Formats: sequence, C-alpha cells, structure tokens
Amino acid sequence: MITIPYLTALTTYFSYGLLFAFGQLRDFFRNLIDWWKASDLQGYAPICLGLEDFYIRRLYLRIQDCFGRPISSPPDAWFDVVERVSNDNNKTLKRTTKTSRCLNLGSYNYLGFGAVDAYCTPRVIESLKRFSASTCSTRVEGGTTELHTELEDVVANFVRKPAALVTGMGYVTNSAIFPVLISKGGLIISDSLNHNSIVNGARGSGATIRVFQHNSNVCYIFFIE
Repeated sequence: MITIPYLTALTTYFSYGLLFAFGQLRDFFRNLIDWWKASDLQGYAPICLGLEDFYIRRLYLRIQDCFGRPISSPPDAWFDVVERVSNDNNKTLKRTTKTSRCLNLGSYNYLGFGAVDAYCTPRVIESLKRFSASTCSTRVEGGTTELHTELEDVVANFVRKPAALVTGMGYVTNSAIFPVLISKGGLIISDSLNHNSIVNGARGSGATIRVFQHNSNVCYIFFIE
C-alpha cells in the first residue's frame, strides 16, 4: 500500500488551510469595502454569490499557470511548451515567443500516434482518404464499419477466442461491460488501486465486492484459500 509521509501530508494541509484562511480574511474586507460602494448591477443579480467563486479567486488563480499550458509542436514524447507571463497576479496569462523543450509525462499520446511517425502517419492519411474522419460517436448512432469487424476479428484471433467486442474507450469497457458479465449474487475481488472505471463497473453490477490491498501477498493467499 502506498503511504504519504506525515510531514508531506501535514505541510500540504497546512498550506491549503493557510490559503483558505487568508482568502476568507481578504473576502471579509472586500465585502466590507464593497458595502460602502454604490451597486452598479442595475437591478440584475450578481453572477456569483458567497463562496461560489472563492476557489477560483483565492486558490486557483495563484497556480493557474500550471494548467492548460499551450504547446507549439506535435504532442510527441518531447514537445515545446509556450512560456506565458502575467502582469496582474495570474488573473490573465499572455503568451510569449519563448518555448521550453519538455518531456511529455501527462498526455494521452502515450503510444506516440499524435506525432509524425514513419510507419503510422502514411497509414493514417490513407485511412482518412478511404474512410473519412471518425464518426466520433457510438456504433449505435454511427454504425458498424468494416474496420470495427476487422479489428474485432484480429483481437479474437490474438487472444484465441471465438469472438471479441471492441468499445470506443477504455473507461466504458470496464464500467459498461462489468454489469453484463456479473450481477447480484456474484463476487468481485478488486485491487484497492483499481481504476475508477473498474470501481464504477463493479458497483453498477450489484455483485458483492471484496477489496484487497495492492501487492499484498497475505490477501492473495487468503482469497486463494
């Protein structure tokens, strides 16, 4: 089981609590000052009330430069991240002409298909010309093409089974298929670190769920016995 050091957890919660406390204090004085000012809403209700935008104003804006970072190259294993600057305490970010070469550790392009590849790129272009762009929808709405059938045949042959079913995304594979395979009265033995799609699929099945700690030999032996 993965454990967080107490010092790391303590400093993290302390920093978050400190930001929250100072944010509340700043909001208090802001509301006190605004109370003396004339309202310019002209009869309209305010867009946000109370704590509705507290997190964005007092917490997120401080670190928003860490999110949604634009790139100026294909999303390959390495890519160029556009540097940004702010002149109003991170409320707005402006792009610069400078870029930083960074290692890609947070992208769905873990197979490298989003970049130029000597093998994949020509075949992708050929497929686009032949089949056009993806339907971007389920097969119930967009239909089943010969590519779906061919892929399912290849998967079935690879795992040496009579047939296979391919879904549009990994999350749906677990969350939607589990309730079909097992139902109330069944037993699911689940790893404590399983993906949320597996957890939701297991819960939706109605089966009994027993969770064991990840990499725990004691639990493995217990379930086998």
